[in-house]
Parts: sequence; structure tokens; C-alpha cells
Amino acid sequence: MKRYLYLLFLILNGPILFAQISIQGKIINHKQEPLEYVTVRLPDLDRVSYTDKDGSFSFIINVKDIKSLRLQANMVGKERFDKTINIDGVTKKVYVPITLQDLNLSLNEVQVSAVQKTTNLSNSSVLFDRQAIEQAQAFSLADILNGLPGKLYSPVDLQSPKNLTLRSEASGSAANNNAMGIAIIVDGLAQNNNANMQAKNVGTYGLGNSTITDRTNNVGYDVTFGGLDLREIPADNIESIEVISGVAPAQYGDLTDGAIIINRQAGKTPFMFNTRINNGSTNFSLTKGFKLPEKYGFLNANINYLVSNDDPRDNMKKYNRVSGGIMHTIYFNHRIKNTISLDYSEKLDDAKRDPDDGTEKMAYSKNRRFAVSNRLSWQLNSNVIKSISLNAGLDIGFQDSYSQWYLNGNVKPMANKDTTGVYEGYYLPGNYLAVDQVVGKPKNFNGNIGFSSHFNTGEIKHILSYGASISIASNKGKGVLFDPERPRFISQGYKNERPYDFELLPDLINSGIYLEDRFNIKVFDRNFRFNAGLRYDIQNGYGTIQPRINANYSISKNFSFNAAYGIATKAPTMAYRYPGPTYFDLPILNVYTGDVRNSLFLVYTYKYLPDNSNLKPSQSNQAEIGLSYNHPLFNASVNGYLKNNKNGFAGQSQYFGIMVPDYTYTITNNQKPVYQPTGTYTLKGGLANSVITNNVSSSNNGVELFLSIKKIAAIQTSFSFNSSYTYSSYYNSNEFITKASDADILANKKAWYAIYDARESINTSFMSKLNSDTHIPKLGLVVSLYFDFVWLKNQLVKGDSTYPKAYLDSYGNRYPIENFDPNNPDYGHLTRSTDLETQGKLPFSYANVSMRLAKELKNNIRFSVNAYNVFNLKANYYDPKNNKSYSYLNPLSIGAELSIKF
Repeated sequence: MKRYLYLLFLILNGPILFAQISIQGKIINHKQEPLEYVTVRLPDLDRVSYTDKDGSFSFIINVKDIKSLRLQANMVGKERFDKTINIDGVTKKVYVPITLQDLNLSLNEVQVSAVQKTTNLSNSSVLFDRQAIEQAQAFSLADILNGLPGKLYSPVDLQSPKNLTLRSEASGSAANNNAMGIAIIVDGLAQNNNANMQAKNVGTYGLGNSTITDRTNNVGYDVTFGGLDLREIPADNIESIEVISGVAPAQYGDLTDGAIIINRQAGKTPFMFNTRINNGSTNFSLTKGFKLPEKYGFLNANINYLVSNDDPRDNMKKYNRVSGGIMHTIYFNHRIKNTISLDYSEKLDDAKRDPDDGTEKMAYSKNRRFAVSNRLSWQLNSNVIKSISLNAGLDIGFQDSYSQWYLNGNVKPMANKDTTGVYEGYYLPGNYLAVDQVVGKPKNFNGNIGFSSHFNTGEIKHILSYGASISIASNKGKGVLFDPERPRFISQGYKNERPYDFELLPDLINSGIYLEDRFNIKVFDRNFRFNAGLRYDIQNGYGTIQPRINANYSISKNFSFNAAYGIATKAPTMAYRYPGPTYFDLPILNVYTGDVRNSLFLVYTYKYLPDNSNLKPSQSNQAEIGLSYNHPLFNASVNGYLKNNKNGFAGQSQYFGIMVPDYTYTITNNQKPVYQPTGTYTLKGGLANSVITNNVSSSNNGVELFLSIKKIAAIQTSFSFNSSYTYSSYYNSNEFITKASDADILANKKAWYAIYDARESINTSFMSKLNSDTHIPKLGLVVSLYFDFVWLKNQLVKGDSTYPKAYLDSYGNRYPIENFDPNNPDYGHLTRSTDLETQGKLPFSYANVSMRLAKELKNNIRFSVNAYNVFNLKANYYDPKNNKSYSYLNPLSIGAELSIKF
């Protein structure tokens, strides 16, 4: 019986058994010593393994219809191995010996600039490896991302927040939505702004004026309604960065405009000390990777400190940042890897009080963050499931935004109750220190689980990925700490601030599942790579289906064609979802006698409670096509894209009126006036409240061109060139509303507000970047030149019509206007003399040249300098129309960095 069962097993599995071969190898360093725990990948088959104590690795694979495979080996601090191995005709095994050299400038090939490349994640990824990151001499992630297409190199500026936008030149709310829609993935976990609520009441101040601002410099320090502040992410412990500006794979959710994939160092590394200086900014960092005894894995630690003065001569404006963390990685065997990370960061944007300024203006923004995360990777290689990944992370923050201003004016009436009704207010002295302050305690939990399985349909091998993710955002801070005795603004459109406690707010929970199939087929005997995925997210109660496809077809040995299409969504954050109530304080009687003890301020307060439960997720639809050519001497590619975004978040004003009861009063000597209701009511019209809507949309079309020329031995120089053209149309479907003149309102004209069609803004940009990297290995020297060419940069705001399409009366009632009659007594006074159309056009093209130089001594000491606008070029323009001068280039800025490995 056993014999027959064994024979049946051979019949059923024989084709598989006899089609299997072994891929083996050994990895050593330059001293011929074996390297343990090197990550070895077969990306075409989605297989991962780790080297043994003697540096050996092995894979058992099914080679049916496979003639070649890419083999990758990666270890922190070592040169990356990435080659294609030929297995055509192999029957038993392939042995691949690998030597990984230490990363330094003495290597024959050094990649010091970003490269555009098709990866398993996207057809249009831009990659920064460790050498490129070190060459950037970066104070933060923002400095590295200046190397992206369409971004200008710029001098170090740490005095204001730094957001990133991808494939868009749209301005205003569209730019904020784009920045918020870029996912930043660190070690497999999303970092987001979902729990950030550092803003005052949106209904009172509007979306654009709700964040606390440094009144001296007119700069805000919080990014409540945009993406993460890139200044807060140091670069010294980052191993690699992949920027996906096109269609992201289905495993990534809660995004609309791309992703930044960051992998940090995890493994044995020498001590590395870095110090850099540029103008008033100084940065110190220390990193080290330890190999622990026996089989306890590796421990990586880092600390980073930065201080930046806007003007070192007075130290009035300063940005400080300190961060640090530890990461423990353990390999239970050559299949199971676990990494736990602990991180802490703190930043302080501080505008100090000028002792010579009688207004006592000052502001600061503090932010502390503690994060813990765990990543588990398990290579099962079973017949059903090949691998499992489980990631979970929690970050807890503390945010404090503060501004003060000493006010000197007249006595002011004030109201402070938080319920609707009539009551007696009070009077504030004209002189006091006004304070704005918001305190938040954001918490974000992110978790995801992923599986990988392989199966065949005929001769096609499928790599199936599937999984689920969840994110929970909460904020239990004290909220808006409004002091009714020290308000910054009083009766702005009859609106006053109130305290707003975040502690009782519900959590935001978003979840999603995905399924993705990656496979290769032969079409006309050419390789066709296909990555098709489907994602389903539930965000703010809305379920959305998001198909995403990346395809690549090899037209010939050198040419390949790629195409992609994807839908993606971003959930509204807590700041959009839970704005505080708006309070309208409408004066009924204001009898000030010169003595607050016998004065009367009678007020009617109306409390408006916003309900944003129906806010939809913002959404993007993106399609791209491209063509690439790979030659032994150079690589070239061109990509065109169409990206339409809708349901973006913006503020909109609502106008209405309230009937307020009338009162009379009687004055008696040295006593507070006596008041009583009359039984009549008076309309208080023209009240405006700002609400959050899904009315922002944009269309972004463009072309990106990349060309990289490999190192020319005769001059030891490589070149890279890219150009990007972007045409963005930004449309806010919120109607444009203007108020009639005070004279017309006092004349009791019926139309108080004119309603015009929404405005459309069109932005066009065309720029190029040319980089040259001269690398002399024997000298350990790299000299890089960066040329920026700005060919055009224009903005056109399409005007509204001269005549309104409707109007509002004092009650907020709407009346359409089909054919405008300038003689109409109700609305004729709303005529405008000209269309509102503005145009900003770059008056000329201009260029800039920057330089970086790095010299390495004995492979462990590196000194580098950088010079922005090295020739101190000028690009100034005087506009006689408005008597203003414009400068498009900053002056020469020089920085330096010293790196020591020991």
C-alpha cells in the first residue's frame, strides 16, 4: 500500500519536484569574513531569506519557464548587491558568491543622486539610497526631497514648516489637500496628521486664519490642515527612501497623492558622528549599530540635536529639535525576523519677546512625541502561505501652540456664556495681555497584517498579496484654552471664542482591506509584468473601492512601455471632522457710563453646533503612461500623467440672520440700568459662519523626462537630467460671495450679499534639473554640480462675471438673478465695474547653480561643503505697475558637514 501511495505522490508532484533547483551562495566582506543576517531577496518571486552564521543562504525554487532571476543582497553600511542571474538550463543548483564592500567614496561606483526606476511598488519611483542621503548634507527630510523632479534646490530654511506636494502646482486649499494626501511610511507604518487639532475655532476665524500665528513675523508654525512638517524628520538614521509620485500599490491606504517609503538602519554599523552647519543652523547626530551576544540580534541607537536661529545676532526667532531612538532586531532563524523600535522627538518653534517692543508680542509651538512600534516578518514558504508580515505602532504626542500680544485700547464689552439666550455680559479694561493657546495630546495607532501566496494558472505564476489595516486617531488634550479675561479678538463679525475641550471627542477609526496580484506573462515572446490590486477602505463611515494597476511591457531588449491607473482616498482628519461650536454674541443694550459697576451690556448669544459627520474622503484618480530605454551607457524615460482630485476639504462661509428680542432700560443715579423686554424683535443680519465642505477639486496634467548617463571613465563623471512640465487647474465649487457696501446696507437695500460663480486658478510650471557627479575613487572625492532651470511659472485666476448670479438678503435667503438689471432697486447696486481676473507671470526664465563637494579620508572621515547659488546669481525684477521689486533667487549660502566613523 505504501508503495502505491508513494508512486501516486510522484505522479502528482513529479513535474514540480523535477523542475526545482537550488540557488545557493555565501556572502563575505572585503576581509573575506562571512556576513551573518544579510537580507537576501528574489524580488521576482517575492522570496526573502537571511544568511547563516557562515554567511550562507539558499532558496529552493520552481524554475519552470524561468530563465533568469534578480538576486538582491542588502546589509546596513554595505554596498547593495543587485544582479540578474541566468538559470536557463540549470538542473540542480546555482552557486552565487557575493562580496559586500563597505559604503565609502573609494568604491568604483557610488550613487550620490536620486534615480528614477521601475520597482515592484510603482512604475515611477524615485530612489535615494544611503550614499545619496549622505551626500545631501541634510538637516531634515525636506532637504533630501529637494532633489525630486520639479523641486528647486534651496538654501536651508528651518524657520517655517515644510510640506511636500507631488505632481501638482495647484495653490490654496488644493495644495494643503495634496500635502495631506501624501503618505509617509516609516518602517512599514504610516505617519500622519490625523489627530492634529492645533487650531482655534474654524467657524469663527475661517480655515485659513484658525491656526495660531507669530504676529511679529506673520508666520504659522503648525501644519494642522496639511501634511507632516518635514523639518521634524532627521535623515541620519535613514537607510533608503522611495518616493512614489504615481500610482501606489493597493497595500497602502489613506492617501491620494503618492507615498514616501522610508527604511531606517537596522544592523551592525560603526559609530557615526555627524555635525553640520549652515548660516544660523547647527546639527549634531550620533548613530551606532551593535551586534548583541549570541543570538540576541542587533541594537541600533541614534540621537540628533538641531538648533537654528533666524538671525544669530539677536536670537529672537529660534527652531530647536531633538530626537533619538533605539531599534532592536532579532532573527529567530533564517525565516523569522522581528524589529521593535522606540522613538522620541521634541521640537520648539520659538519667537521670543523683544524687550524694546511695547506690544510684548511672542509666540511658540511645542511638540513632543513618543512612539513604539513592532514589525514581524515570517517566511513560511508553505504551499498555501509564503510569508506573513505583522506591523503595529502607537505614537503619543503633546502639542502646545501659544501667542500673546499686549493690547492698548478702549474699554470693551464681552460675553462668555456657552448657551443660547439673553444675559448680562461684562466690560474688559482696554489694557491687557491677550493670549491665544491650544493644547493637544494626539494619539495615533496604526496596524496592518499582510500575507503572500503563490499559485499558477496554466503557465502563469502569480504572487498574491492580501491583508488588512486599521488606524485609530484620538486627541485628549485640553484644547482651546480661551481666557475670557484676555481675548485676542473681540466681536469679529459678532463672533467670540470660547474654551473648547478635546478630551470628550470621539476617536476616528479608519480601516481597509486589499488584494493584489503580481504576475508575468509572455506577449509576442516579450515579458509583460502586471500588478493589479483592489483596495476597500471605510473612512468616516464611507466605503470606497479603489482599483490600482501598474503594468510594464518589454517592447524590445532595451525599450519598455508602462501604464498605470489608480483610485485612492484620504479620510478627513480630526481637525476637519470636529471643529468647535461657533458663538454669535449679538449686543442688545450697551450702556457704558464710564464706570463698569453701573454700566450695562446686555447680549444675546446664539450657539451654532457644526455637524461634519457627512464629510466624504477626498479622492484622486490618476492615470499615467511612460516609455523607458535602458542602455549599458545610459537610461532614459518619459512619463505622462493625468490626475484628477475631488472632494477636497475647504472652508465655506454661510450667511444668515437672527431675530433678537428688543429691550428698554432706565438709568438711575449710581446704579446699574434697569432693563425689561419690549416684546418686539429686531433682525441682526449679515452673520457669517465658516463650515468645512468637500468642494475642492483639481486637475493636474504633466510630463516628466529622465535621463541618466553612467560614469564616463575618461572624466570620471556621470550626469543626470530631468524636466517636468505641470499644468494644474484648481477649482473650489464654493461660490464666491461679496458683501454690499455699508452705505447700501444702511439704505435698507434688499440685497446684502452678491453671489458669483466659483473662481478657478490655473498654475503652469516648467523646470529642468541637470546634475553632474565627478567621482574619483582613488581620492575618495565627489564633486557635484546642480543646475536648476526655471523656464516658466505662471498663475491665472479666472475672473468672476461682472454681474452676480444670485444674492442674499439680510436673513440669508437666496434669490437667483437670471438676467441682471442694473436698475433693479433690490440688487442693482451689486454691479461691478470689471471682471476679477488676476495673472501672475514669471517675467523671464532664470537659472541657478549649486555645488557640493565631499572628501573622504581613510574611509572613516568625510568632510563636505555645499554652496547654494555658488556664483551668487541675481534674478531680480521690478514691476512698474505696482512699484514692487521681486527676487527669485536667494543669495549665496554656504554650509559644511563633518562625518566620522569609529
